[in-house]
Amino acid sequence: MKKHLYLLMLTMIIVVSSELQVPAMMSEMAHDLGVDTGKIGLLVSIFALGMALGGPVIAYALRHRPPKQALLTVVAAYAVPEMLVPAVHEYWWVVLMRIVTGCLAGAAVGLSIVYATRLAPSADKIGESVSIVLSGIMVGTVVGLPVSHFIAGRWNWQATFYILGAAALAVFVVSLLALAPRSAATADDSAQDVRNLRLPQLWSRYLVSFLTIGAAYAAFSYFTPLLEEGAGFGADTTTLILLAYGLCSLVGNLIVGKLADKHAVGVLRFGHALLFVSLGVLALAGQIQPLVLIMVLVVGLAGVTMNPPLVTRVVEIGGTGNLVSTFHTSVITLGITVGTAVSAFAISIFGNDPAVAMWTGSTFALLAAVTLALQKDRKRTGNTELGQPPAAKVRVS
Repeated sequence: MKKHLYLLMLTMIIVVSSELQVPAMMSEMAHDLGVDTGKIGLLVSIFALGMALGGPVIAYALRHRPPKQALLTVVAAYAVPEMLVPAVHEYWWVVLMRIVTGCLAGAAVGLSIVYATRLAPSADKIGESVSIVLSGIMVGTVVGLPVSHFIAGRWNWQATFYILGAAALAVFVVSLLALAPRSAATADDSAQDVRNLRLPQLWSRYLVSFLTIGAAYAAFSYFTPLLEEGAGFGADTTTLILLAYGLCSLVGNLIVGKLADKHAVGVLRFGHALLFVSLGVLALAGQIQPLVLIMVLVVGLAGVTMNPPLVTRVVEIGGTGNLVSTFHTSVITLGITVGTAVSAFAISIFGNDPAVAMWTGSTFALLAAVTLALQKDRKRTGNTELGQPPAAKVRVS
C-alpha cells in the first residue's frame, strides 16, 4: 500500500508548492500586474482563507462519493484555476482564481488524509500512513519556494502556474490508473460524520492542533529576520539553515509517524516541551550563532512534525470521515494564520524584534501542553477495520 501513499504524498507536494509559489515571485507579479507588493501578499492570505473555509464545503459536497473519485475530482478541478491565473492577467481575476485554488487545495489535503487512513493496513498503522502522506507538506515546503523562484527567474512567473497545473494533471492521470479504490461512505456513515462534528471532545482535540501548529508557525514565519538580523548569519547561510530546517522536519515527521499510533499523547507532550524550551532559548539567546542553529533544527524536528499524532487523536474521537478530517485541516490552517498574525501584532507592539515572535510561539506551545493535559484520552478499539465506513471505525460514546 505504500506506493499508493506516495501518490497521495505527491498531491500534497503540489498543493503546498502552489501555496508557496506567490511568495517566491512577489516582485515580478506586482510589476507585471501593475499593483504593489502588499496586494500580491494578499494573494497568500486569501489562498489560506480559501483552504480554511472552502475545503470543508467541498468535502461536504463530495461526502457520498468514493474517496478516489472525490479526491481525483478535486485534483483535476485544481489544475484549471491554477493554469488560468497567467491567462487572465488582471489582478482581481487572479484574486478569484487564488480563492478557488485555495478552496480546492484545502479539500485536497483533507481528502488525502482521509484516504491515507483508509489505506492503512490496520488501526495501529494510521499514524504511520498519515505521516508518509504528510511528508509531502515537508517536501513541498523545502522545494516549493526555491523551485518557483528559479522557474520565475529562468522564464517568467506565469510559467510556475502552468507547470504546477500540468503537474496536477499528471498526478491525476497516474492516480486514476494506480490508486487503490475504496468504498464510498453510506448515507448513515455521512450522517455520523456530521454528528461527530458536534462532539466537544473532538473540538478540544482540534484546539490542541490549532495551538501546536500555531506555535510552530508563529516562530517559523520570522526565522529569516532572526537568523540574519539577530544572529548575524549571511543570506546564503540562512538559506542553507532553512533548508536544513526543512530536512529535519521531513525526517522528524517520518520518525514521529512511527510513534504516533501507540504513543500519540507522549509524543505531543515531548514535542510541546521541546518547542517551549527551544523557542524560549531562541528568544533569550538569539545572538549566539551555534545555539541559534541548534535550536532552529530542534524546532524543525518538533514543530509541524507533530501532525501525525494530532491526526491520530482526532481519528480516535471523530473517525475518518471527509468532514472531520477536512475541518481538522481547516483548523490547522487557521492555526498557521493566527499564529503568524499574533506574532506580527506582538512585534508591532513590543518593537521590531524577531525574538518577540519566538516568545509568541513558546506561549502557544505552553497553551497547547496545558490544553492537552486537561483532556481525557480514549483508546481506539483493537479490532478496527479501516475498510469499513468512518462511523464504524471509532468508538464515540
